[in-house]
Amino acid sequence: MSSASILSWSSAASKSIGLLYRPLQPIEVYVEDSNSEAFYFELLNRMISGEKKIRKIIPLNGRKNVLDHCDDFDHSTPALFIIDGDLDLFLGIREKGKTNLFQHKAYCIENYLICKYAAIELIVEGSGIILREHALTDAEWDSALASAHALKNLFITFAAARVAHPELKTVAHGHSSVITQQVRKKPPAVDFSKITALEASIRQACIDKTSESEWREIRAKIEMNAGEIDALDGVSGKDFLLPILDHFMRAKGCGSISTESLMFKLAKHCKLDRLAELKHSLLEVMEGRKFTSN
Repeated sequence: MSSASILSWSSAASKSIGLLYRPLQPIEVYVEDSNSEAFYFELLNRMISGEKKIRKIIPLNGRKNVLDHCDDFDHSTPALFIIDGDLDLFLGIREKGKTNLFQHKAYCIENYLICKYAAIELIVEGSGIILREHALTDAEWDSALASAHALKNLFITFAAARVAHPELKTVAHGHSSVITQQVRKKPPAVDFSKITALEASIRQACIDKTSESEWREIRAKIEMNAGEIDALDGVSGKDFLLPILDHFMRAKGCGSISTESLMFKLAKHCKLDRLAELKHSLLEVMEGRKFTSN
């Protein structure tokens, strides 16, 4: 079976995969989402020098399954357990005290794929004639990500809604809820009026569930927590930023590709600076050491 193949396994079956691959690789890596397996494989192996490489990323189909397996694992074998930051980033919540558990300080791993250098490589490859120095200006890149601040405010509202009205649909609205086809035959663009309308709708639903004063208090506390969170970390890369980047790349002539293909291509080229903590944890565990999540 190819290391990049994406198959559906039960969580129990997925845990046993680690035993099968244990003699073939220096570390077992367990992640939440099966759709992230291929580009995790690409990213993590880029961090490892030498001949010993990861042969299989093991998805456990959900955060709880990763946490449970981390708790049950005897940790005599090098293993790294990786979970997303999710809306917990804005709520100031971290999984603490677990052995070899790495929680992203971004919404999800896809956030780290939002990289100008990688975008330039994809534009150059897609064109075949454009020089790197002419592929993407700073102004164009800033314009592509101009909606990130407004989206961060929306995610603060999402996080507040998780406290005030946990059953309410938030992140699942996805990027399609905030974009508009402004020009025929052109990729859609972020519609700031739709961001405002969605935020207002969620706010009103939460006020109806609680009260206006309670809503304001909840959101104010979360807004204080959010002060140091960069928009490119706090907004879901998978559900919002990557589709927005995809639209921008198509506008730059890169053609239409699947989200999975875009993710894999970005993983091959993105700079690893923002992944320094993950790299450190990966190499530490590979060398037989352990760390405790905090």
